[in-house]
Amino acid sequence: MNRILYENRCKCNEEFSIAKKRKLKTLSEGKPFQYPKSREITSKTFQIKYQKNLSLTAKFILNSFQNKYIYYAIDDILYSLRSEPIERNNILAVLYSPIISLQNNFSVNFFDIWIREVYIEEVSKTNKFLKTDSQTLKKFNYITIKFFYKTRVPVKKQESLW
Repeated sequence: MNRILYENRCKCNEEFSIAKKRKLKTLSEGKPFQYPKSREITSKTFQIKYQKNLSLTAKFILNSFQNKYIYYAIDDILYSLRSEPIERNNILAVLYSPIISLQNNFSVNFFDIWIREVYIEEVSKTNKFLKTDSQTLKKFNYITIKFFYKTRVPVKKQESLW
């Protein structure tokens, strides 16, 4: 919070509030996450097969993640899909698994990950031997997520004195 509320009473005994802006203690306080410079970023693409049907809300949320910081994307999913906990948990699992892969395989910090692009491809698989297609359709989605992350120079560990 950048504002401090002061409660005062006027002469007519009505309560009112005055907002006064306080000084920032650090340079990064109150600022959004800094978008990385082009020389610092590396990208990685993941394709996930999602077996269940995606709702229109979930598709809209996933398509809104273009050039979005990962923390904000997770916050959007938690807020927008709070009335549908099963789908929320499935979408979070789709997002968490590539993030954990980036952390484990490339030592990427969670706070250095952005989503560049999200593509959703709906595929229906039919049974070639049956004539009625309505009963044999199996729908699933391919969700392609392109992440980019900030690469940092590893910190050199100091040798002990003894």
